[in-house]
Amino acid sequence: MKSFQELINVFFGTYTEAYCKANDLFVAYKKDGATIKAKTRMIENFQQELVKIDAGYIIGGWQEYIVDDETGNAKRLLLDILKDNNWEAEQLKIILQGLILGTTAFRVGKDMSGEVRISHIPIASALISRFGDGWIVETNVEDNGHMAMLREISTSQFYRRERNGVPEFEVDISSYGIPFITVIPNRPTIDPNFSSWQGEPEWRTIQPQLDEINSSYSRLSMIEDRYANPLLIVKGIIDTSDSEIKKDSNVLYLPEGSDISFLEYQGNILSPCLEKIRELKQSVKNKCPELILQDLTAVNSGYALKIRLQSLKRKISTLRATYFSVFENYFNVLLKMATGNDYAISIKAEDVIPEDTESLLKEYIALRGLGILSDRTIAESLGYDYDEEQEEIAKEVLNPNKTQEEEKTEEAGVEE
Repeated sequence: MKSFQELINVFFGTYTEAYCKANDLFVAYKKDGATIKAKTRMIENFQQELVKIDAGYIIGGWQEYIVDDETGNAKRLLLDILKDNNWEAEQLKIILQGLILGTTAFRVGKDMSGEVRISHIPIASALISRFGDGWIVETNVEDNGHMAMLREISTSQFYRRERNGVPEFEVDISSYGIPFITVIPNRPTIDPNFSSWQGEPEWRTIQPQLDEINSSYSRLSMIEDRYANPLLIVKGIIDTSDSEIKKDSNVLYLPEGSDISFLEYQGNILSPCLEKIRELKQSVKNKCPELILQDLTAVNSGYALKIRLQSLKRKISTLRATYFSVFENYFNVLLKMATGNDYAISIKAEDVIPEDTESLLKEYIALRGLGILSDRTIAESLGYDYDEEQEEIAKEVLNPNKTQEEEKTEEAGVEE
C-alpha cells in the first residue's frame, strides 16, 4: 500500500530525510555526519497548480443535473438535498482528495433526524488497509461522536458497523445495494507501490521531475549561502590584530607576503544547473497540457495549441467520467431514500474549452438540415434545458403580447 502520508508530505513540500535518501535527493550533513545542515525543500509547486487547475476544469463554471422526471419535482428535490448538504463544497473536497491522494471516499445515509446526507471522508486521516475479504475504515461517522469501525463484507456488498465488538448492520444503507463508504480511485495504476484498490494521484507522473527540480534548486540555495556567508582563506598572517592588518575605509593593507581570499566554487557550476532545471520544467509542462496554457508563448503554432487543447479536453473528460458516473449513481440513491423511486440522472458541466460559438452554430444548423442532429441535442449542447425552453416557447405562442411581469402577477394570484 502506498502511504497517504508520504503523498501528502511531497505534495505540500515536506521532504523528509528518509524520502530524500531513498530517492537520491539532496541532503547535506554537518561535520558529525548525523545532523542535517540542509536538504531538499519545495521551490516549485507545479503539482499544486496542476491539481487546482484540474479540479476547476472538472467542476466547471456551472453544472446541470438532468433528471428523468417529467414533473420536475425530482430535480427540485435533488437540488434541495444537495443544497442542504453543501454539495458544492463537498464535491470539491471529494475531487481534490482524489487528485492529490489518488483515492477518495464519501458516504451517504440518513442522520439521526432522518434527513438524507452525503459527505466526503478525509481518507488521509482514516486508517485504511486490507483485512480478510474487505476493508477496514476507521473514521468518525457522527454517531454520538464515537469512533466506529466499518468493515465491508465483499460477498454481501454492504458494510457492517462494529461497536465494542458487536456487529450492527446498516440496514438503511444496505437495502439500497450500496456500501456505507464509497471509495473512488482517481485512475488505474500498475505501480506496484499502490494496492489494487488505490488509484494514482494526478500529479504522480511528474513527481520524479518535481523532486529533481526541487533537489537541484536546494543545492543552488546552498551555493548562494556560501557566497552570502563566505569563508576566508588567510595566508601569511599569524596575528590578525590591527598590528598586522590595517583598514582604511573599504581597503585592507596586509603585511608583505600575505593574502586573503574567499573560498569559492571553481569552474562554471551555475549555468549547467540552471539549464538542467529549465529542461526538467519543460518536461513537466510537456506532460501536463493545462500547465503549458499558463504560458502560451511556449506554444509555437496554432496547430500545436489545438493539439494541446484536445489533449486537455480528453484528460478532463476522462476525469469527469470517473467522478460524475459515481455521483450520478448516488444522486439516484439520494432520491430513492427520499421518495422510494428510481431516477436516471446525468450531470452536464461547462465545456472545458470555450467553443467558437459562431462556427459551432453554423455546424449545428448544417447537421440539423441533414437530419443528423435533433433540436434537443443542439439545445443541450449549448447549455439550455430543452423542455423548459419548449414550455416558454409554447407560452409565447399562446400569449405573444403578455409580458413576464404579467405572468408573475397571474402566478402570484393563483398561489393566493
